[in-house]
Amino acid sequence: MRMRLNFTVKMLAFIAAFSAEAAVTLSPQFANDMVLQRDKPTILQGYSDKPETLDIYMDGIKLQSAEIEKGVWNLTFPAQAAGGPHKLGIRTSSQWIELNNILFGDIWLASGQSNMEYTLGTAGSDYETEVLSADFPEIRQFRVERNAAYQGPLDTIAKGHWTTAQGNELKAFSAVGYFFAKHVQAHTGIPIGIINNAFAGARIQAWMSESALAAYPKETSLLKRNKEPSNIEHLRQIDETRYQQWQDKLAFEDLGLRHKWFTEHLNDSHWPQLTVPGFWTSQGQEPFSGSMWFRRTFWVSAEQANEATRLELGRIVDQDEVYINGEKVGGTLYQYPQRLYSLNPGVLKPGTNQITVRVVSHHLAGHAGFVPSKPYQLKFEDSLISLSGLWRYQVGHRMNKPMPSPEFKINEQPSVLYNAMLAPLANMQFKGVIWYQGESNVEEPAVYRSLFPTMITQWRTLLSQPTLPFIYVQLANYLEAQQDPSNAGWADIRAAQTSGLVLNNTAMISAIDLGEWNDIHPKNKAAVGQRLAFAALNKVYNKPSFAFQGPALTCAQTLSDNKIEVHSKFYPLEITGSDNNVQGFAISENGSHYRWVEGELTPTSVILKVKDAHKIATISYAWQSNPTRANLSNDKRLPAYPAKLPVKSRCNIDEK
Repeated sequence: MRMRLNFTVKMLAFIAAFSAEAAVTLSPQFANDMVLQRDKPTILQGYSDKPETLDIYMDGIKLQSAEIEKGVWNLTFPAQAAGGPHKLGIRTSSQWIELNNILFGDIWLASGQSNMEYTLGTAGSDYETEVLSADFPEIRQFRVERNAAYQGPLDTIAKGHWTTAQGNELKAFSAVGYFFAKHVQAHTGIPIGIINNAFAGARIQAWMSESALAAYPKETSLLKRNKEPSNIEHLRQIDETRYQQWQDKLAFEDLGLRHKWFTEHLNDSHWPQLTVPGFWTSQGQEPFSGSMWFRRTFWVSAEQANEATRLELGRIVDQDEVYINGEKVGGTLYQYPQRLYSLNPGVLKPGTNQITVRVVSHHLAGHAGFVPSKPYQLKFEDSLISLSGLWRYQVGHRMNKPMPSPEFKINEQPSVLYNAMLAPLANMQFKGVIWYQGESNVEEPAVYRSLFPTMITQWRTLLSQPTLPFIYVQLANYLEAQQDPSNAGWADIRAAQTSGLVLNNTAMISAIDLGEWNDIHPKNKAAVGQRLAFAALNKVYNKPSFAFQGPALTCAQTLSDNKIEVHSKFYPLEITGSDNNVQGFAISENGSHYRWVEGELTPTSVILKVKDAHKIATISYAWQSNPTRANLSNDKRLPAYPAKLPVKSRCNIDEK
């Protein structure tokens, strides 16, 4: 996705957030329908264009008066118990500012990248029923709008707005944040506010301050470069030019565009056929960068032709343009979104219809085409038309170079989101943080291992809460399952995520069983939110009956020449599914090459039967991007965490 952001200096950015007509204004997060942290003093923040005296009222009762100077101001008023709704009033020499429907409860910061940003209203999310039925006036979300700052922390966020978990407003909620809040609120009775400042595609470095990245030469170099606005604009122009030149060249050379292969009555009977869904690279076609055209016909009844419908084309790698009966009905420029295109009555006609899809591959290698195991269909109110099966295809043009990768992505720049979307919240009080991020750092697990605890510590310092609870998601299963257990893939970044657990008041939930191999944005956000909520209820609200973590394998020891015992910290252990043995374990003599091995279950450990057990140096469990074999869980059906352990001659009691 390509994004543009205008430059502003620090103070102008602050002033721009407020009305130019008013003498005293509040930061955007202080507005109608807000939730404020209970049982802690509240720090109001705003801007004044002159010195003023502020009188603060709660439900008509004056709480205090305070003198403020011109410019940015902060004002603290006393802690309040959970409840509401309340009215907050601020009187100045010439204004009366009134905020309505205010609750005091617990505020949780929901941050990270796209899987936290993913909303209940995201196309294809399947949460329509939840949106229609939910009515939770004591659950609120404040969405911090996307922003970036290159010159240092801003005093205030640029924009944001509160919404309530009722009706269509719910579509704007972070899905993970909503289900987290729903469970916490249900089991505590306390109003819950979610501050959602997630940003799709963000590296962890974007959420850290300049000082926290001082020991990383790559990041300090980028920070230095980005402080010159002309450098950023230059890089953007280069990216835009290279991208457009590539697309223009492909369009100019594309035989399909030149000869209008999207027209309804084109004779394509001589075109060969491929199966959809499916990658053309999995069906005997070599990978290439360029365009491939796909066509097929389908039959529509008269009743269906008069209905509005939705065309569902799963996911397509990488880019698509879609035509029905010669009319363009949709298109997407990159691979991750679901292809969901609305068709108005009249686009389809009774009888035979024709669909054409121009697919553009951006890369010279790797898969391209229609992602398997996704829906490819026309969806009517009471019927479906499947589009799976054989399609005619023809190459439009093969490019001799891949589409250029952008040199500058806002969400990957160091400190920019910390400066614009986190640091301005420094004066807010939070109950805790929920975090879902890591996909954009999969290529640098060693760096992530170092950065993650540093980031948590820095956030706690920024928010003046040194023991602030921090609960996070270990990345979900993703990508095609590998038969070779030596291929670690995403297992290394999951291992790096465990570094957060070295700090007190942290907890990690696993999503290793909640992902989709063919979608980096899995739909099941309800279970993720529930597990985060149960971790909060257990760790933060002192409700130990709420289980949130599965078995954690801690130590492997040689029992005999043909047995290795693997101990777990949390039990009882169970097997998920119908298999009688534990799957997902692998063994290695050299720590590099692994082979699968089955395990037998005991209540607290797994026994691996291995010939010449004393030769085994390392065991692993679920140590792959998508460990489909893994079936170890506890009695709550929570999956065991991935693990890689050295094999010892004896485990100490503390390791069991």
